[in-house]
Amino acid sequence: MDTISALPSEQGIVGTRQIVKSINSGKVKSVIIANNCPENLIAKIPENVNIKRFDGDERQLGIKLGKPFPVAMVGYA
Repeated sequence: MDTISALPSEQGIVGTRQIVKSINSGKVKSVIIANNCPENLIAKIPENVNIKRFDGDERQLGIKLGKPFPVAMVGYA
């Protein structure tokens, strides 16, 4: 699993349920997870999706996305 420190410039999808729903509909091809993302959330992501680990925790990932709350994962097309 690759580790990254910068996020793509495009708009991402936040929320495990929304990400899984978007993966199943073919809209999401890659997922970036915080380095402290719970394993039970990671297990919900299908194996055919590219997963990268963000070099920061959920709070830092939320800040990078401009969200006022912690974010465990974000999906991108």
